[in-house]
Amino acid sequence: KTAAQRRTLRAVLRQRPDLRKPVTDALQTLTQSAQRLRSQTPGPDLSALRGVEGACAAAYFAAWFAAVPPGMSDGTRSRRPPRDPANACLSLAYTLLHGQAVAACWSAGLDPALGALHAPAHGRAALACDLMEPLRPVVDRWAWHLMRSRTLREDHFGHDGAGACLLGKAGRRIFWQEWETIAAPLQRRLLRGARALARALDSHDPLQRLDHLAPGQP
Repeated sequence: KTAAQRRTLRAVLRQRPDLRKPVTDALQTLTQSAQRLRSQTPGPDLSALRGVEGACAAAYFAAWFAAVPPGMSDGTRSRRPPRDPANACLSLAYTLLHGQAVAACWSAGLDPALGALHAPAHGRAALACDLMEPLRPVVDRWAWHLMRSRTLREDHFGHDGAGACLLGKAGRRIFWQEWETIAAPLQRRLLRGARALARALDSHDPLQRLDHLAPGQP
């Protein structure tokens, strides 16, 4: 995921050289975090991995939102509900990606509820959440291009009574048309990942497959 985040930020920097400072700072944080993880022997425990992922996400989104066109974002990630057009776009795209990840899990013979990075919980497809993480930055880059090119604009969005930012009819039509250009490649990548995971699980002692669900573990 951090490698994909770096690729997205490098693409942003090529288009927005005026943002060299925030983007370069974020790239440095991402690179150092990845190096720190690789240097740990044995590998980091789950809580440490989650901590690094959270720190990387904070640095990454600070740079990503700095590059969002004016009027499309207040500069921070907001969810449940999204408060501005950029967050509304991300939330909808992530929801679609999650649905594709669930389908990929079932296709590979995996239960989408039994995850690792995301702890299993009632109503959560934790493994699907795990599987989609490396592709989130790909979706971020796609969404950023839609906004930078003005394919999606402020007038394509509105707010409901609770303050949630939502796509209007014209915006939804544009969003779905653009989503079709990346949906199939994303699905193929998710299916490859799910099948690779299934093969990895099949190659190990079945008694070790669910160690992360043992009492006392996250």
